Amino acid sequence: MNNLVYLKNDPILRELDSSVDRESTMTMIAFKYFNSDMNLLESYLKENHYKGYENTFKIKLVEPKIQLEFSF
Repeated sequence: MNNLVYLKNDPILRELDSSVDRESTMTMIAFKYFNSDMNLLESYLKENHYKGYENTFKIKLVEPKIQLEFSF
């Protein structure tokens, strides 16, 4: 008979709650726990009913800049 209720005992959710910069924290957590797969992190947060993650991380694709080549 175990009548204990554990609140926020998950280290991933605790780390997200204590973060200041959620975008970089979510990237670090995905690297640390989910082999850099953001889709796995997103599905994990959905399973645990974690609110507020939808707007924190949006993929920002950056156009590559042309590399300068010097002619010598």
